[in-house]
Amino acid sequence: VAYAIHTAVQPRVKINLKGIAIGDGMVDPSTMFDYADFLYQIGLVDSNQAAYIREASQKAKQFIDDGRYLDAFYIFDALLNGDIVKEPSYFKNVTGLDFYYNFLLSKEPKQLGYYNAFVQTALVRKAIHVGKLTFNDGNAVEAHLLEDIMKSVKPWLTVLMENYKVMIYNGQLDIIIAYPLTANMISTISWSGAKAFEKAPRKIWLTPSGEDVAGYVRQVGNFTEVLVRNAGHLLPFDQPEVALDMITRFIEG
Repeated sequence: VAYAIHTAVQPRVKINLKGIAIGDGMVDPSTMFDYADFLYQIGLVDSNQAAYIREASQKAKQFIDDGRYLDAFYIFDALLNGDIVKEPSYFKNVTGLDFYYNFLLSKEPKQLGYYNAFVQTALVRKAIHVGKLTFNDGNAVEAHLLEDIMKSVKPWLTVLMENYKVMIYNGQLDIIIAYPLTANMISTISWSGAKAFEKAPRKIWLTPSGEDVAGYVRQVGNFTEVLVRNAGHLLPFDQPEVALDMITRFIEG
């Protein structure tokens, strides 16, 4: 969306885009497929299981290189995602875990579903301008986007990084878009600040109270990379106060 706004020649609506924030995002699947080493290093698979994941991942990356994006997604889905396959994913079979958004949890916490009722209240509906549209879980949207999920948006991100404030953040405990995978992807972006970012010091970010470490930040020019401690894929759920502090700093800083 941000790239479309940036490149629009005669937009119907003028949008004063200032920046974008990407949280645990699949930006460039080909450089973010190293699940084997990550899962092995956090102890969720052994070397044999990691070898199986590595071999399947290499096949998926080859499909991406060949433009066979749907075939690549099917491998990703069977290995970890588990949205389309009828049987449990390989990840679930070998780990017993049913929740890849936080590796400290084995199942989705029931509190995660509380927002369903909240966003459908009259007050929230009015605030987010959805009128009488029906709230849904997004499965139908995903089904229409299967061929796009494994496509890279890194070229678009590169353009945005040269023209706007950009923040990419990850929860430390996320599996499906793990921090090391994102860090690897960032290292492959060809942008004007790449060399400076590579040498930029990582700074400690404290919680608003100053009594704990919220995470770690690296910043060069208008680009900011953040690791958030004690949080998984769903940062506002795991660490709401820290999430608010982070996005406020990004918008106002």
